Order: sequence, then C-alpha cells, then structure tokens
Amino acid sequence: MEIRVVATIVAKKEFRTKVTEALLDVIEPSRQEVGCLQYELHQDLDTDGTFVFYERWASEDALNQHNKTEHFQHFAKSLEGKLEELTIRRLKSLA
Repeated sequence: MEIRVVATIVAKKEFRTKVTEALLDVIEPSRQEVGCLQYELHQDLDTDGTFVFYERWASEDALNQHNKTEHFQHFAKSLEGKLEELTIRRLKSLA
C-alpha cells in the first residue's frame, strides 16, 4: 500500500537559514531511494520559516528504510534544537 507523508516544519527564527539548507540537502538523496515516488518541499507563503514536505512512498517498508538511511539520520540530527514545531502525518488515500 502506498504511504503518503505530510511533514510541517517550523524553524526557530535564529535558525531559519540552517534549517532551510538542511531541508534542501535531504531532497536529492531521498528522491534516489528505491520506493520513493515523490519527495517535494514547499515553503509557506504566509508564514516565514514554515515548510511542508509532501512525500509518496511505495510502501510502509520503503518509508521505514528511508528513515534509517544515513542521509536522513544526519538530516534529523541537524534539526535538533532548531525547530519551533514538527508535525508528521502518515496518510493513505481513500479516494
């Protein structure tokens, strides 16, 4: 079953540049992963420092493998202490 992820990231004001760089750095290696169908980063037009990832994974296993990759682990560690908010929603399509 395909899994979709919507992750909302709100950077602390003093870390916006570093968070933006980390977000951009994780995109290409993630897109190269087996099972990655879509991996897009969006920036909120109305709220500075707010970003949204929209991801599609071929399966739960593909998403779990992504979360274990070296580049994702490095990415997650690089965000520690730099966020106001992190909300991750895992979704399945109903219609």
